[in-house]
Amino acid sequence: MARNAGVGTRDMASAGRMLLDRERARGNVSFSTAASVTMAWTLFVKFVHAEGVRRLEHVTYELLVNYGMGLAQQVVRDECAAGYAQRLVSAVNTVMRLATKNWHCVRPVQDCGIPMRVAVRREPPSGIDPDVVERAVQSLLSNQQEAAVAVVRLCWSLGLRIKEAALLNAKSALCQAQTNGRVDIKYGTKGGRTRVVPIAHEHQLVALRVAAMVQRQGRCVIPPELDWQEFRNSVLNQARATLNACGVAKFHDLRAAYACRRYLELTGNAAPVLTGGLWTGRRIKMLGLKSRPS
Repeated sequence: MARNAGVGTRDMASAGRMLLDRERARGNVSFSTAASVTMAWTLFVKFVHAEGVRRLEHVTYELLVNYGMGLAQQVVRDECAAGYAQRLVSAVNTVMRLATKNWHCVRPVQDCGIPMRVAVRREPPSGIDPDVVERAVQSLLSNQQEAAVAVVRLCWSLGLRIKEAALLNAKSALCQAQTNGRVDIKYGTKGGRTRVVPIAHEHQLVALRVAAMVQRQGRCVIPPELDWQEFRNSVLNQARATLNACGVAKFHDLRAAYACRRYLELTGNAAPVLTGGLWTGRRIKMLGLKSRPS
């Protein structure tokens, strides 16, 4: 067998990229995933080249552990974030699993000593201001991006992830919301676990009605000619550019904005990310009470 897992190149970096491109062509990974893993793999290749390793077949569990331990030290020195270091190790695992069936995965935290990532948001989400979100919605509508609008509204009003919003049967969800005052989210959830979203505001029902109109006779807002990955890579990627131009950094910020409003409803206090001098108390209260976009 030729070197580098028989992929047809003598260059380790190219070998990893080609393995990921094959998975992308098969529909097993998205364009964005393949690109990000390729970038992380390239960094690892630079490390192993310095160690005298030039072939995929010579990459060992111990070598990756040493790489990860070096990343752990960078985290301690505040040279990179824990989550980033963990992703770099995980990316190497991804490529090596494609290269060999017998690869023993390295655990970034347990095996390399990389600190646990801290999932506490430190900056207010860019989708916290409903006026900003509404501008993005209107811009999307002006470009006939109705499906993207439905996803934006569902993420902002119900706190859904983009995959949850895209796969939601909005017609059934609307009926459930009107009857039971809640929506069961079944598809696109982490680990496939069903979760319940309470319906307490009119703007939530409006978001469901908009999505139901976009859905028409389909099962969700994704057009019947597209699957989830194609919808994400085309429709939602185009929408991201519009959101950015209007001041919303990413779809996930819409979900975070919902979390901030929900925190205020449950506790009577502003979410911690909104305190600390970044926002005044009056402004926080106003944003928490607004119900747009509707």
